[in-house]
Amino acid sequence: MYRLPDWETRLAAYLEPLRTLPFSWGAHDCCLFCAGAVIAMTGVDPMPEFRGRYTTSRGSVRALRRIGAGTLAATLNSKFETVDPSLAHRGDIIMSGGLLGICLGQFMVAVGAEGDREGLVRIDRAQWSTPRAWHVRFGL
Repeated sequence: MYRLPDWETRLAAYLEPLRTLPFSWGAHDCCLFCAGAVIAMTGVDPMPEFRGRYTTSRGSVRALRRIGAGTLAATLNSKFETVDPSLAHRGDIIMSGGLLGICLGQFMVAVGAEGDREGLVRIDRAQWSTPRAWHVRFGL
């Protein structure tokens, strides 16, 4: 799975309508948000086996154990190349403090809340907590 030539335009178009969409397990959570970003950039769904398989936090943990690699990080390790977070590119997948998001340069975007506003939140790179990163490959 490689990024399409117009991946940046496709990623921006994917993110725009999600700006105010609230978190929802199994519909708009961090895992499926990132999978949707990868679909936008590459045209390939990296997590089809998880769609429609859970609707709660507990259900997501069970799904990771049953059809994933045990944890979210281990599942991502099995699907993507790991990269040092300091070398993460725009469009790569970032985990910070257990929250999954997409790198947009000096920050990541993830599904969350800021005060009363729910939707996509921005987390500056300097605030990433115990970060991990996975590379979404560029075409050859």
